[in-house]
Amino acid sequence: MPGVDYFVDSQIAVISLDDAKNGNRLNLEFLQTLLEAIKRAIGEPDARAILVRSTAEPFCLGMDLISLTSRPRKDVEEAIEHYISVLAAIYTSDKPVVFLLDGDVKAGGVGLVCAGDIVLSTHKTTFELSEVLFGLIPANVLPYLFSLRISPQKARYLILTSKRIAADEAFRLGLVDELFREEEFERGVRNILKRLLRSSPFAMAETKSFTARLIQRDLDDWIQLAREEFLKLTSEESILDAVMAFDRGDLPEWFSRYRPRRPLTFSE
Repeated sequence: MPGVDYFVDSQIAVISLDDAKNGNRLNLEFLQTLLEAIKRAIGEPDARAILVRSTAEPFCLGMDLISLTSRPRKDVEEAIEHYISVLAAIYTSDKPVVFLLDGDVKAGGVGLVCAGDIVLSTHKTTFELSEVLFGLIPANVLPYLFSLRISPQKARYLILTSKRIAADEAFRLGLVDELFREEEFERGVRNILKRLLRSSPFAMAETKSFTARLIQRDLDDWIQLAREEFLKLTSEESILDAVMAFDRGDLPEWFSRYRPRRPLTFSE
């Protein structure tokens, strides 16, 4: 599969994002291929868990906005539908989905991770929700970020500030489930997978299904709102101009410098 590698090893379906030189950015073709790989893994009779990783840094830098803004509107809509389908497939899979992180995770890449069941990371990983810089919001990420991973207020803080957070802070917030030193990562991942293979596939599937039903009504509403919001924003001329400006190395009209003349704290 172009951009995505797939194999099964010892009952684990391994999906590798394999376009790191382009940041594993989520354009229409990449999302189509990723969705195919996830569906294949879900239906794989020899697999009891799914592992998602990148073959190199970064893990994923989010939606390929330049590609989307240069294509017909129907392609933008199709890409968003594919992204929504990818997140839903991960979240509703009857097999546990494990993410391995060892590099930058931005914007739409955060949504992929939040839809997963188990997130394992090294200290090299960073998270960033940078959409506000372009005049956008991470609408399709939020249904999986809210409550599933972190509190709504923490999500709002990360979005408004577009703050880049390190792996240890992501671990404290709940974006990461286990954090490993680089030299311990392989052993740590193998230990988690061993535990999954010791568990009843039926019980794991029921756990995912039951917990999803507890929050499904809210999630369905959020996903529909997110779809409408993103499509609305990507039709705004000022936002399309901002995306192109960043690609040229320019700054959007709202970008401003902070040069205070008075101190804000009472420290000497």
